[in-house]
Amino acid sequence: MTGDGILANILDYLDWRGDVPFSADPFNEIDGLILSQFCYVNLDGVVSDSFEEMITIPDAFRRYRPESVDPRSTILTFEQDNLLFRKLAESRRFRGTTLRGYVNEKEHDEDMQFAALTYRLGDGSGFVAFRGTDGTVVGWKEDFTLSYMQMTTGQERAIHYLNRAFDEGECPIRLGGHSKGGNSAIYSSLFCEENIRRRITNIYSFDGPGFRDEILNSEVYREMLPRIRSFIPEASIVGMLLGSGSDPKIVKNSAIGIKQHYAYNWELKRNRFLLAGRLKKSGDVINKAISGMLEELSDTERQIFADALFEVLGAPDKDNLKEIAKLKCYPSIIKAISNLRPEQQAVMKNAFKKIAQNGTGAFFK
Repeated sequence: MTGDGILANILDYLDWRGDVPFSADPFNEIDGLILSQFCYVNLDGVVSDSFEEMITIPDAFRRYRPESVDPRSTILTFEQDNLLFRKLAESRRFRGTTLRGYVNEKEHDEDMQFAALTYRLGDGSGFVAFRGTDGTVVGWKEDFTLSYMQMTTGQERAIHYLNRAFDEGECPIRLGGHSKGGNSAIYSSLFCEENIRRRITNIYSFDGPGFRDEILNSEVYREMLPRIRSFIPEASIVGMLLGSGSDPKIVKNSAIGIKQHYAYNWELKRNRFLLAGRLKKSGDVINKAISGMLEELSDTERQIFADALFEVLGAPDKDNLKEIAKLKCYPSIIKAISNLRPEQQAVMKNAFKKIAQNGTGAFFK
């Protein structure tokens, strides 16, 4: 930590404030990001999917075996997430937090990737974290479906999960998620049971995509809006997709480009984020380009574009984008583009043309 209290990331926060209980310093936005990021850890065989069986974070860490996690399912933050787990287990602040209801599902036929975890904190409150896009092709495709479907399978799962997590009791509830997980947190709060909705105090969305207009204009969204806490990095792309109805706080970042999306690059000062005055121009240009494209495509065209894009990305027969990005996958991708149906090729060509037009125009605004 520097003399002025600036911290590099959430790992440093745990080094500095890990011994401070919630009774001395109440739950804050940094705690929300930590619990949302921790949801990326693969807890299969460590935390039960039952809401009746609970385990403390230190006990869960003793059970956890990172070497047994399938390398094909790991994400870019895998090593940092393992370190986060250790620091949480060692911290006084989170040592007494219990974990339960761990769910980790992926269904290719429904283009659905869903994972969630429920915490009971030392201050007596509950927190549900929804996992964001995990790097799999299925996970990223579901992000695109948000633009043309009124309810995705993942959003439906989130509602069902929240209703099960707190169907009994009266404790206050917080929700949170990073990336797509932020969207799931907000969406589930809108359509969960009324006795649960009234207990929700805060909903944290960390660079999570927004919603279609019919959601933003609904009465229940306007009701929940004061409880929503949205944060995005300076060059946000994911968090600026679709609308939010509010002005998110822009967080300073130690990375450039798409790497700003990752939570470990978000800058902190004590128990708050370091905020920037505006988005960086590079992110603003990309956002205007993609938003312009989506506005000019019908729902049907959006679906055709998403299906075609991920049909191409699925051509190398790889499950995650990390593998697809390798040069040896390019020939199969190029071949897949040429094999698309004429209507798919037409929509993709039109979409990329609109992205180029909107992006060029954004540079001069």
